[in-house]
Amino acid sequence: MKFAVRNILATLAVGAACAAQAADLPSSKAPAAPAPTQEDWFVTVSGQVSFGPSYPGAKSYDFSGIPGISLRRVGEKEPFGTPDDGFSFAFYNNDLLRFGAVGRLVGDRAVHDNNALKGLAYVPYSLELGGFAEVTPVSWGRLRLELRQAVSGHDGLVATVGGDVWQSWNGFTLSIGPRLNFGNDKYASTYFSVSQAQANANIGAGGKLYAYNAVGGLTSAGATTALRYDVNENWRATAFGTYQRLTGSVSNSPLAYSVGNGDRNQWTYGLEVAYRFRTTGQFIPGLF
Repeated sequence: MKFAVRNILATLAVGAACAAQAADLPSSKAPAAPAPTQEDWFVTVSGQVSFGPSYPGAKSYDFSGIPGISLRRVGEKEPFGTPDDGFSFAFYNNDLLRFGAVGRLVGDRAVHDNNALKGLAYVPYSLELGGFAEVTPVSWGRLRLELRQAVSGHDGLVATVGGDVWQSWNGFTLSIGPRLNFGNDKYASTYFSVSQAQANANIGAGGKLYAYNAVGGLTSAGATTALRYDVNENWRATAFGTYQRLTGSVSNSPLAYSVGNGDRNQWTYGLEVAYRFRTTGQFIPGLF
């Protein structure tokens, strides 16, 4: 009897030891993978209202409005910008160099409400897409290049070369800098050429246009000045003014002076209001 009891106790002890050893073994179930790190972004949404030429080379002026959005990783230095920059997203960004994608929307040229343009073709809104590069060699100055191909509207290739210097104080930032605009033959022809058939139709409708073949090159030169006020960390407002003087072949087009209700001097004034907020998560999945 004692022998049987001892056997039972031994069996229980061995079972307990095996159970304890099994508990110490690693689980066959793999540990859950850690959640991917999500980046924090600053998102800036803006709205811009401007008063400028109704179309390239126009003497008449209209109001226009356009929204905007920009993204920046938290931790990246906020780049300097002006309201006449194209909408851009940097693929590479450090204190000296930035480059990435850029876009710009150009208004249409309507002829039905302008007797001076009778006989010309309607030019729809132009969406220009391309790339930009920007160099900031000092803390108060930059150089910027935009190269854009229109995928609608004028369908031409254009470029903007410019620079800015700025000074900040008490929430204000004042900037000024030159701008040079270039366009290829297709751009120049769309806005500044007049075929013989168009000239005949225009004269028949009481206009004064004559046939002219515009070619590309440096299309205008001028400058932009802006005054920005940072209301707080989230809100800012920027008033700006731009002057451009038509140059080269396009400046000699009948559409660039009074014969075609045009003006070689192009002025634009505007106001931009922007709001910035912080968000977490990948804004462009798969790109970063």
